[in-house]
Amino acid sequence: MGSRKEKIRKFIQMEEEDDDELFLVIVPAILECLNEEKRPEHTSEYTGAKKVKEILEGHENWCKSEFRMETRIFKETCNYLRREGLLRDTRGVTVEEQLGMFMYMISHNASNDRLKKAFQHSGETVHRHIRVVFNIIPTLTYRFLKLPTSNQTHPKIATDPRFWPFFRVRHNTRPYCLSNILLCF
Repeated sequence: MGSRKEKIRKFIQMEEEDDDELFLVIVPAILECLNEEKRPEHTSEYTGAKKVKEILEGHENWCKSEFRMETRIFKETCNYLRREGLLRDTRGVTVEEQLGMFMYMISHNASNDRLKKAFQHSGETVHRHIRVVFNIIPTLTYRFLKLPTSNQTHPKIATDPRFWPFFRVRHNTRPYCLSNILLCF
């Protein structure tokens, strides 16, 4: 019984020595990281507000390229969102910049890092404003999209022979089916 306790004591002592060695390596590395001076990441004087302003005031094709929207439509959309209270200017980001970040993200499949670099904001700021714009999409959907009221297929689709295979009804003669009608998709 004594030898088992002795083995356990020796094992614990060895583990503590290994931990001490690891401690001697990790502590200096952590201290060096703590003493390292932070360098600002967003140092460009070309801020997001300036970028959006230049895009909107520049050539009309630039707005189409960056936001996939004509300048006039972009400005009207910003005015509508501001007027309806769906978006508002914040201390550091205007409605134009919020919508610009969102449109840039969806039109270029841009990551958060790419938006941080393009608009010179922190990742948290970019995420927060993108999320705000995403949250107003359902409201805009209900205001601008009208769902069909009937369950019938539109006559143009129903009478076009190109779509016939998708709406054709055929009879199924297999005995194990519950129904004798099968829709083909």
